[in-house]
Amino acid sequence: MAYSSDKKLRFWGVADIGEGFVGTVTNTFYAIFLTDIARLPLEWVSIVMLITSWYDFFIAPAAGSIMSTIRPLKWGRLRSWMLVCPPIAAFLFIVHFVAFPSPAITAVTTTVSFMLARLIYNISWTANLSMIGVIARSPEQRAKLTSQRMAGFNIGKLSSGYIAPIVAAYFLNINEKLAYPVVMLLAGILLIAGHFTHFNISKGYEKEGSAIESETLSLREILISLIKNPQLLVTVLIDLTSNMGSFLLPSLAVYYYNYVAEMPTLLSLHLLLTGIGGLCGTLLIRAFGDKIRDHKKALLIAYPTIAVLLFCCRFVADQPYLFLAVNVLAQLITGTNQPLELGLYMDNVIYNQWKTGINADSAIMGMANLPVKLAIICRSIIVPYVLMKSGYVAGADPTPALKHALINAYTIIPALIPLMGFILLRFFYKFSKEDIERMKQEIAASQ
Repeated sequence: MAYSSDKKLRFWGVADIGEGFVGTVTNTFYAIFLTDIARLPLEWVSIVMLITSWYDFFIAPAAGSIMSTIRPLKWGRLRSWMLVCPPIAAFLFIVHFVAFPSPAITAVTTTVSFMLARLIYNISWTANLSMIGVIARSPEQRAKLTSQRMAGFNIGKLSSGYIAPIVAAYFLNINEKLAYPVVMLLAGILLIAGHFTHFNISKGYEKEGSAIESETLSLREILISLIKNPQLLVTVLIDLTSNMGSFLLPSLAVYYYNYVAEMPTLLSLHLLLTGIGGLCGTLLIRAFGDKIRDHKKALLIAYPTIAVLLFCCRFVADQPYLFLAVNVLAQLITGTNQPLELGLYMDNVIYNQWKTGINADSAIMGMANLPVKLAIICRSIIVPYVLMKSGYVAGADPTPALKHALINAYTIIPALIPLMGFILLRFFYKFSKEDIERMKQEIAASQ
């Protein structure tokens, strides 16, 4: 079935709206939920965030392996997970934001529900991402579907950034403990509806029923595929660039507008406009991606630009509107990067099949989840550490030490990560466009 002849695929990316909404809420508001709603001691906050983020890091790559080794239901190797997993994950994410009278019960409940939710969510996330490799019949089609995916994700981000604070603020005045569960209810509805849409429009692109069994891989085959591909680790580290901006910065932005700018009402505008910036970036790739002949060269230009913009934020931290404008520009460029970075993983899928003869697309594309988790780990370390070292007290007037610490956290590490991505891509990533085209031709000739 050709992409160009299937108009349904114009709606590809709808599921990523729900993913973007869920990801933005869980990563932007989790810290402030623990500190200001659940009222956990800062030491507990640090422990909970570290446990959940490290767990998420280790479980993320397992999602692709689970999909490859366990025979799914009758609807397909990938599509089955897109139907079954989202409703379960949505319910668990609601529980994840429930604050109980006992801080100890809250700490345990939020940690356990997060672990279960993320395991299930990661499986559907990997299935959704891997379907692009199944559907696309050419690099141009792959670029279009990937950009549509990232456009949907950024729509989820910006809608979450605008809607979530408004909904949360409304319920904070009624019953603060309802605020984030209600927000997660909305996120869950979007997650379920979006994946159901992808489930329907991708029908016919992969085998169903009894034909699925022959496509399962053993754990040994998966390990061979990953071990024999050293470029995959390099790709994961390169991909950390965009994810650091997507997951660390929004969490710090909550504290910036509350305690540095002291204009908390600007947070919704910040999240909305930076989301629009990211969306516009992905739409540029959607419109002109076929003109980018080499995604590696494009990324080598973008990464230093992002680093400079993020570092410049420290010089305009006392001017909230200018601070916001610089962040929008940085997210615009980051939005153009994300589809190109996914192209690096798909290069690894092609290399692995050429090298080993094994199509381990789910396991390899599942590794694209690791940079997200690394960014969340950085957030889980940086945010509590900064708050503890600066003498943060929930609801208290901000001190100069707190303001200075938040500005440093926002501008130094997030600026260094893109430079690391540039160095790794320039000197350590070995695949060229010509190499990948040659591998594809040899694979096609051997089949």
